[in-house]
Amino acid sequence: MQQPGRRMAGKLLLLALAAVGMLNFVFSPTNFLLTCIDNSGAWKLKVMGVMGKGRTPNIREIFPGDMVVCVGRTGGAKNKVMRAIVVRTRKTTMSRLKNGMWSSFDMNAAVVVDTNGNPVGSRILGRIDQRAAVIWPKLAQIARE
Repeated sequence: MQQPGRRMAGKLLLLALAAVGMLNFVFSPTNFLLTCIDNSGAWKLKVMGVMGKGRTPNIREIFPGDMVVCVGRTGGAKNKVMRAIVVRTRKTTMSRLKNGMWSSFDMNAAVVVDTNGNPVGSRILGRIDQRAAVIWPKLAQIARE
């Protein structure tokens, strides 16, 4: 059984670290994995941030077509920081044409791109969401329907 003084000291230490901002990555429930669906060499990507949505956006609020900053977790791109475009989400999203159609996929997926938005791989395996195809036409060209 712990002593009350030690428990209080542990809580104070956690509060001090949280105030400094050091626990943001450790206890953040907002980081999650995306599957890479191109032939760039990466398999799993861990999302760190979203491009173009303000200073500290909620990472869970990403939609198909958003560019994210991620780290390769497995494959040839392990521990490399790179950019990717989200092309599938499990979250149900409305069509970009505003015609009443909704779509969702069975997994969250992304395609690795360079800083200009050009895809690193030469093929995309599977379908991509319509929103991502309209925003990024280079991805729509190499995607297999």
